[in-house]
Amino acid sequence: MPNARTLSAYLAELVVIFVGVALAFAVDNLREARNDRNIEEQYLSAFRQDLMADLQMLEKQQNDRQAQLKNARTALEFFEGRPNDPAIFFEAYWPVLWDLRTIPNRNTMDEVLSSGSLRLIRDAKIRAGLLNLYAAYATIANFEEHMARDFDMYLYDPTFSSIPIQFEGPWNDTPANREAVETLLRDRRVENGLRLIVANLDFDHQSLLPLLNQARSQVEQLLQQIPAR
Repeated sequence: MPNARTLSAYLAELVVIFVGVALAFAVDNLREARNDRNIEEQYLSAFRQDLMADLQMLEKQQNDRQAQLKNARTALEFFEGRPNDPAIFFEAYWPVLWDLRTIPNRNTMDEVLSSGSLRLIRDAKIRAGLLNLYAAYATIANFEEHMARDFDMYLYDPTFSSIPIQFEGPWNDTPANREAVETLLRDRRVENGLRLIVANLDFDHQSLLPLLNQARSQVEQLLQQIPAR
């Protein structure tokens, strides 16, 4: 039977082992926590870069869409009695055909979601804000896809594609191009297509532009929450 001294030695040894194991776990946890914080900092820095680029992209989208509607209305005026001016018509008409798409920077978000690393971002408001922003981008993409289908029908209509005018600026004032504009202005299908585009862009202003404004506000709020590093 072990004496009291032997028991004390055993207990001391057990305490040393327990403390050693606890310290090892604590060190591992500290190392893992430090690694997680480093990864979080890297993700937040990458998100901030993406958001800064998105802010410029959204501002350009808003300006381009407003200009597109203005140009479409100007081009339509030539079908409604405005005196023919091929150069002005051309400068207004060719930007109307642009397929404007909102393309956010998704690399960081895709990586975070695919790796399950969103949990590393400790601020719940930032996590929720990022998820809400990319949900808003998905809604915008659905609206734009609907508009793009109508634009494709108009852009690739045989009447349009048979016109030998080069619809890339600047305007080249040649007899052939002036005749091409005259042909477009005499074609009712072109007029109807342009009216469809104006209707789509009016819908754009009522529905899509508010979504772009909302996304821009979300980006600005996230930039305030994610300080520069």
